[in-house]
Amino acid sequence: MSNPLAIAMLSIHSSPIGILGTRNNGGMSVYVRALAREMGRAGHRVDIFTRARHGRKPAVTRLSANVCLITLTIGAPTPLEKGDLYRYADDYATAIEAFKADARSRYDVIHSHYWISGLVGRILAKRWHRPHLITFHTLAALKTNTGTGSPSPARRLRAEGELIRNSDAILAPCQTEIDNLTRFYAAPPDRIWQVPGGVDLDHFQPRSRKVACRQLGFAPRDFILLCVGRLAPLKGQARIIETLARLGDDEHLKLILVGGDGPEDVEQQHLQQIAAQAGVAARVVFTGSIPHRELPAYYAAANVYVQASHYESFGLVGLEALACGRSVVTSPVGILATLAERGQPGLILTDGSPGAMADAIAAVRDGTKVWPPEAIHTAVREFNWPQAAASALEAYAQAIHGNPATGPKSPCGAATHTAAL
Repeated sequence: MSNPLAIAMLSIHSSPIGILGTRNNGGMSVYVRALAREMGRAGHRVDIFTRARHGRKPAVTRLSANVCLITLTIGAPTPLEKGDLYRYADDYATAIEAFKADARSRYDVIHSHYWISGLVGRILAKRWHRPHLITFHTLAALKTNTGTGSPSPARRLRAEGELIRNSDAILAPCQTEIDNLTRFYAAPPDRIWQVPGGVDLDHFQPRSRKVACRQLGFAPRDFILLCVGRLAPLKGQARIIETLARLGDDEHLKLILVGGDGPEDVEQQHLQQIAAQAGVAARVVFTGSIPHRELPAYYAAANVYVQASHYESFGLVGLEALACGRSVVTSPVGILATLAERGQPGLILTDGSPGAMADAIAAVRDGTKVWPPEAIHTAVREFNWPQAAASALEAYAQAIHGNPATGPKSPCGAATHTAAL
């Protein structure tokens, strides 16, 4: 792309600098910040708009070269629940327009993240006559289809359908999510771009397990299972606790759950009850949220990373674990399902049931399934943020010029467009 772009990136409900692993901050926050950072490094200007929380005043924060985070407040009471934000789409659009006017800014393209941002982006696209692209990160139909947690409200399902029909392009992180968009929403295949997530491969790489255990206070002789992410039924932590119970009562077999809002977190309390009922409460450790920069030590200390999610649109943390050279046992979701089909070293795919996951973990523990950490790391080197940003920028350019999604092949090995099921 010859001319630098000015990009309005919307992440209304979740700040890219929020505390990861808490209720509204997860892989999407990592994705938005890393994508913007690489676009900034390439010379494009990116303004990320999010809502001010807990009554904080509007602010402009420079995140990296050419990238600013703009926090907005509106007249509605704060704090607002995520599920209520859709009511204020017009207010957020007006606040963004006011910022644009005051700063005398212009934008070439709008990229919304999640359906709530999409509602705001759609309003701005009409007012500014600029293309609007959206990444959903999760889809209501898929969350409802898992049968875990509360069903998604009908208004979200309707909104996602409208956004799919009316956006200039949809950016999906992997082939599985493309299939979901076409199957559950009849998304037009010629407007879907495959833009995968990535990993900071300099930060997430194999390290000494002994050193990591000493740093974190774990015993090197313990066999550690690790799961990282928000504590939520959709993430399947209850299945991992049940898996731990199936592996026997060895006191040196432990599960570390990274994420959540701490002891007051209702889901943590629920999981603690499950662990107590399963007789493994003493071997399950809840760390609460951990800064992203500190996660490599946790991956290094683990013997196996376990992902038991019922649904993932991509699954960044599993990819980070692989980049750190750790064996991963996973349910068939997101990018890990695709990588397992490709024969990714270090990856064992199961049906997600506690019995199947226990068998897979036992195979790693007894040495039946062993891979060199460096080989695991090397196999995921294609998933890097500069490539992800380049793919997104190509989608922007095509949308600006009114072209369909006919770009280059993605790291997932599939074209950026797909046929409907």
